[in-house]
Amino acid sequence: MSAARESMAQRDIRRILVIRRKALGDVLVTLPAILELSAAFPRARLDLVVDRPYAELLDFLARGLRVLPWPPPSRRPAAWLSRLRSAAYDLVLDYLGSPRTALWTALSGAPLRVGYELRGRTWAYNLRVPRNARDGYALRAFAGEAFLDPLRALGLAPRPWRTGLALPALDSVLGAEYRTWADRWPRVAGPRVGLVFSATWSAKAWPAGEADRLYGLLLAEGMAPLFITGPGDQSLEASLRRSRPDAAFAPPTNLLELAHLLSGLDLCVGTDSGARHLAALLQVPTVTLFGPTDPIGWNPADPRHVAMRTGEPCSPCNLTTCPIPGHPCLDGLGADRVLAVIRRQLARIVPRGRDDKGA
Repeated sequence: MSAARESMAQRDIRRILVIRRKALGDVLVTLPAILELSAAFPRARLDLVVDRPYAELLDFLARGLRVLPWPPPSRRPAAWLSRLRSAAYDLVLDYLGSPRTALWTALSGAPLRVGYELRGRTWAYNLRVPRNARDGYALRAFAGEAFLDPLRALGLAPRPWRTGLALPALDSVLGAEYRTWADRWPRVAGPRVGLVFSATWSAKAWPAGEADRLYGLLLAEGMAPLFITGPGDQSLEASLRRSRPDAAFAPPTNLLELAHLLSGLDLCVGTDSGARHLAALLQVPTVTLFGPTDPIGWNPADPRHVAMRTGEPCSPCNLTTCPIPGHPCLDGLGADRVLAVIRRQLARIVPRGRDDKGA
């Protein structure tokens, strides 16, 4: 490690590659660390590999970086590896640490290759960083703060992880259907509470019946709840529309439109999802219902972001499907209990004015 730090101090870093593939939430929570790395080397070009569905959003959130979507137009592995090799990177930081990304890192030829201490992959890196792990599936620290560890290992002194990404003007990229809806939405009364109960894992899902009850309770309290659904939520949305046909639903959005929508909320309530991480980065207060994932690792240590859980001894388990009858870690979180936390959160924040909500 000391040799790598010495070479960092001696080298003129001009080309950096950061590999941050897979889930949207992981990409977003890593983004402040990536921006800190970019700021530490203002003369360097920083290329960021993300999965293709997230590339357009990252282009907007991380101006100044060059986003490389994966997979590339040419899916030939040899062409991709040749591209990485010919870029002549001085530094590669692999945040994923899969066998494939470890191979990319090694074959890039970069003099400095940073990655995690993972069995079977450490050979690819000459600067290795311990993973953010404690016992089982529990994490020792918030993931966003732990994603700064590779920068510290390089001898840098990044600022603490923080929210507050500036969302650039999106008017030119918002679709007509969404703009029409957004022109009406500013006229609603009461605090705007976005309800995002997406669950890429069934073990992260909150019962549709409780989501329906929460919507009714929020209406009764003079709030303006809004269901926000996305790809993969068809079954949940159909169930909610059957039980509450007059409920307010956001229109289908792409990720840029979703960012615009979330930025106009007073509070985002939902499960542990990419949308919730995006809301937090945009400085929208959140209430998150945790089940199989660890709130210590995936909820910012900030009073604006409240984590709720039942405290089941089997949680966190990191299982995508719950093997326990009744799914107690999330089914045990009733709508009344969630409402009480929403009340407390809204009492400590001032709802935003309605004059800045237009599309």
